[in-house]
Amino acid sequence: MRLKNVFRNSFFSLISQFVLIIIGFFSQRVMNLIMGEALVGMNSVISNIIAILSVSELGIASAVVFHLYKALAIQNEEEIASLMNLYRRAYYVFAAVILGAGLCVMPFVHIFLRENNFSLSYIRLIYTLWLVRTVLSYLLSYKRSILIADQREYVVSIVTLLINLLNYGSIIVILLLWKNYQLALFLNIVVESLLNIWIIRYVNRRYSYLKKYQRKPLEKSLMATIFGDIKNIFISRLSSKLLVSTDNLIISSFISVITVGLYANYSLIVQSIMNVMLALAGAIQPTVGNLFTEHDQNKNYQVLRQMGFVFFVLAAFCSASLMSLATIFVTDFWLTESYGLSMEIVICCTVNIYLFIMNLPTSIVMTVSGMFEKERNISVLYAAANLVFSLLLVKPLGVVGVLIGTFASYLVQIVLRVHFFFSDYLCKSSARYVADLLQYGVLAFGETVVTYCTVQIVYRGGGLIRFILTMIVCVCIPNLINLIIYMKSWRMQSIVRMIKNMKWKRNS
Repeated sequence: MRLKNVFRNSFFSLISQFVLIIIGFFSQRVMNLIMGEALVGMNSVISNIIAILSVSELGIASAVVFHLYKALAIQNEEEIASLMNLYRRAYYVFAAVILGAGLCVMPFVHIFLRENNFSLSYIRLIYTLWLVRTVLSYLLSYKRSILIADQREYVVSIVTLLINLLNYGSIIVILLLWKNYQLALFLNIVVESLLNIWIIRYVNRRYSYLKKYQRKPLEKSLMATIFGDIKNIFISRLSSKLLVSTDNLIISSFISVITVGLYANYSLIVQSIMNVMLALAGAIQPTVGNLFTEHDQNKNYQVLRQMGFVFFVLAAFCSASLMSLATIFVTDFWLTESYGLSMEIVICCTVNIYLFIMNLPTSIVMTVSGMFEKERNISVLYAAANLVFSLLLVKPLGVVGVLIGTFASYLVQIVLRVHFFFSDYLCKSSARYVADLLQYGVLAFGETVVTYCTVQIVYRGGGLIRFILTMIVCVCIPNLINLIIYMKSWRMQSIVRMIKNMKWKRNS
């Protein structure tokens, strides 16, 4: 059942992300070519400001979902309902806090948009629409968490796909016909609200006992535990938000909003890869969380190494493809040559995407094992590394300096998560896993270099046919090398056995 849930959730999550990536690129192309890179930059900066404000959520989602794993495993309906009641009340408070904080920031939002040509009233209108959209999402989306914890994330993936298809579609159509971005944002708000209301009704029907115990208070001991977790998670969430949301703010504040618009195109490619990987990690996490409730440390260690191998294969492929195809795609097919950025920026993006993906296995196990206090300590250090390096290097190195800050933060995460998980949870040496990571890093570097050089030869002269051939090269080279090297390893064999076992169970 666990494997079935993993594959079902992974399938729908990945299909959803791939569809969203395709239509997202169409949407951004329309925004760039019709409205200009300045609007793309302003939109990116405002969305980042809203993301930072949303940190007031405090991390209660992670804490509640963590405790829902066990309650759902033993079907304790009263505890499940109590946890969701706490979740609902907290999210209503957070929505009010975000609205209040957002209104306080509104008079100063233009300060982050250096060298823009938009009127102050237009900037504030776009900002207000983003703020309303975020507040309504908190009021209407909290019931998704029980589906995620219950390993039914595929339902959330399908609804999210519908929301984004309609949202991106409305942006494309409205900008093409009327060049009215604020109207598109308003329709986005309506679409998200209606589909989130459907999710609420679906959850109410499937988990009817939630209504039966809708006034059931949470036990004081469990409440104290959750609030202890929240105190730790809050710092982690704040640091994570700062990591992903400050790059555009720093670039916009120290360089220009147009530079943010140009970088946003490469950032969209990187973020699309991240979203696919996060969707896969999110689909796996509930099953890993359920498995970790058995407290079999040897099995947990093997699961981590298996995940590490799977994410390495994905990271090597993504890195080789990003390095080889990003600029070709942006300048020759998606947009025009004027939107291209330097090789140094592409290299930084490639290194960062590799480290991001390789961080996911330890992030998953740290979360499902409830190591929120350790995550808090790690998050303070990686957020500090990101801000210090970014602010020190943005003036002399520009965008590259900001990306070096991101690199430093990912490196800190990997080192400290491995250290704390092995020393405090597994209580064993991390040497074998560190050796895995070093081996993977050397291989990924070699595969990326070989793939890039091959693509430069194959694509010489350009054209769609040659671009398709380069895509095939990016798929084949890193994956064939990894298949040859690891074909007989226990990691590859164990994953093959898991897939075969799942197929056997399905047929039996």
